[in-house]
Amino acid sequence: MNASLTDAYGVLVATLLGVPLVLLPGYALGRLTGILGFSTLAPGGRFLCSALLGIGLLPALDSLLVQAAGVPAAALANGALGLATLVPAARWLRGRIDLPATGRGLALAALWVVIVAYALIDIDTGTGLYQPVTVIDLVKHASLTRSIVQDGLPPVDPFFARPERAGYYYFFYTLCALIDWAGGALVDGRTAFAGMAFWTGIGLLGLLDRLLAVTGLVRDASQRLVRGATLLLLPAGGLDILLVIRNRIETGIWIPIPEWLNEQVLNWPSSLVWVPHHVAGALAGWLGLLTLAEAADGTRRPPGATVAVASIAFAACAGLSVWVCLGTVAAAGTWLALLAIERRWRDAGRLVAAGLVATLLAAPYLSGLLSSRGEAGQAIVFAVRSFGPLEGAADSPVLSLIRVILLPINYYLAFGVLAAGAFLFWRIVPRSEAHAREAGRLLTIVAASSLLIGGFLRSAILYNDLGWRVVLLAQVATLAWSVAALTRIAGARLRLPGLIAALLLLGYVTTLYGFAGMRAYPASGLPNFAFLNGRPDIDRALRAAYAWAGERLPRDLVLQAAPGGPRVFDFGLYGFQPVAVADREARLFGASQEAVAARLAQVAPIFSDVLTTDDVHHRAAGAGIGALIVTAQDAPWANPESWVWRSRPLYASPLVRILSVNDLDGGPR
Repeated sequence: MNASLTDAYGVLVATLLGVPLVLLPGYALGRLTGILGFSTLAPGGRFLCSALLGIGLLPALDSLLVQAAGVPAAALANGALGLATLVPAARWLRGRIDLPATGRGLALAALWVVIVAYALIDIDTGTGLYQPVTVIDLVKHASLTRSIVQDGLPPVDPFFARPERAGYYYFFYTLCALIDWAGGALVDGRTAFAGMAFWTGIGLLGLLDRLLAVTGLVRDASQRLVRGATLLLLPAGGLDILLVIRNRIETGIWIPIPEWLNEQVLNWPSSLVWVPHHVAGALAGWLGLLTLAEAADGTRRPPGATVAVASIAFAACAGLSVWVCLGTVAAAGTWLALLAIERRWRDAGRLVAAGLVATLLAAPYLSGLLSSRGEAGQAIVFAVRSFGPLEGAADSPVLSLIRVILLPINYYLAFGVLAAGAFLFWRIVPRSEAHAREAGRLLTIVAASSLLIGGFLRSAILYNDLGWRVVLLAQVATLAWSVAALTRIAGARLRLPGLIAALLLLGYVTTLYGFAGMRAYPASGLPNFAFLNGRPDIDRALRAAYAWAGERLPRDLVLQAAPGGPRVFDFGLYGFQPVAVADREARLFGASQEAVAARLAQVAPIFSDVLTTDDVHHRAAGAGIGALIVTAQDAPWANPESWVWRSRPLYASPLVRILSVNDLDGGPR
């Protein structure tokens, strides 16, 4: 079957499986706790809030259950919880459904499924397989999901074979694993991840819907106007398209991903298809804070229920994204200090209690995260946020000073219309009104905390994920302020001020350009992309070979492909067996840099040089490899006297062969 159709069908099935495994359990949690005014919401609001609760609470609960009883037990528990609420939900919906609104909602949901599929599936032409640029991250998402399905939690390191488990924030992939398991042969790690990206987008709408309601910033506007303004602003990126044009003028190159020209602040659609686990972390962190803010504003609910929901949400935040969690902790600490200054001991006590319980719930995960990583040195360092247009223009001390001075402009460029909307909000809304409710004050606290962390700290593990992801918390705040400002000044038909309209248009162009680049990146001619899908015919053959291996070879057999090049993807996208070493970035899940370098030195020559059969056997067996997957790109393939052709293959096609290490004896083909 055509791979594109298989992937598209898998995305659809995975998305539908999110209903019983994420949405309905979220609905049950909403009914059980009454959180965020759930019992008073209309059908559309309940749908969005259910997605928020499913994304914000289930990752912590399911991860504990998977660790105790396995993936099937957690999937069945979610399904049972959803099934228990299906009849009451259907009874409550009877007579309350607004058919035109439902039709519009379904059309938008269908469009969102298409966007997710576009960004994440393969295009199969029959002769070649064309992968989106998102495979750079998708290989991690798919392989970690597969690892959880096959080996439970904590996950086995999918990039580097070692006795220690992976040290990574894996809660999002727990939900992906439930969908993967429930989908059977119809769903794999990639399409399960795509299904969860869809539901994270719905959860984001749920957070914004509840955040705007709880803060009271849009209480005088109609719900239709508020949601219209939200949908109008949500797709807009920053002003990175201006940097793209500048780079084109200077270099003659159209860079495929606009955010790569500056320290990233990804637009929401791109974040949802590239890194939905970090978005989910922001949803969980905000959910915990909003729950406590709602109680601080005098909402009547048993204190135990408030603390329980906030605790689970904070624990989920820690396991969804450790970087977003750091921003949430900083904001919670600032809020706690203010509550203490104001002598609001009851509210402070709930916050402290939620933090302590969250730490207990996350303890198994945190213990594994700390014990399974082999980095030397600091994971977080002080550094002023870099500003793409300035880099290399001055020596380091002067450059740091310039970065500090221009940090507001840097952020304005990155946030675009959301920065303008936030400025507009603070021009027209007095602070007394903006902070009239505790949730409104939290918008300011969280935005300031995350922007300061993103501006002056960076992570030192491979990339600056701290600086790129912690600002998601501020993106939520600026989006809420922008929606509130527009609903106050634009009128019922959302007439926009000229500057806002211009920035919105540029934001749309940035987002659309980035999505076009996901597929058109080969046309850029950038050498940095040469390793990515450079041979579509071989990638198509590898996908078929890995599918065969998944059906015919033992799942615990180490199946090794060439680890050459900056990155390797096919083993994680399509494979089911573990790998001895993925590529140069195999330390992502905690393996030490020294161990990865040593394994690469041992394994890479098998594919890059023409070695004797004995040497290949010695190297492969020493690395614990059970079978080798060789392609027409590997050096031994071109030598008719090499071990590739002197050994009987387990699998053979015109471009790919799989050989058992034990059969490398120089025998006949």
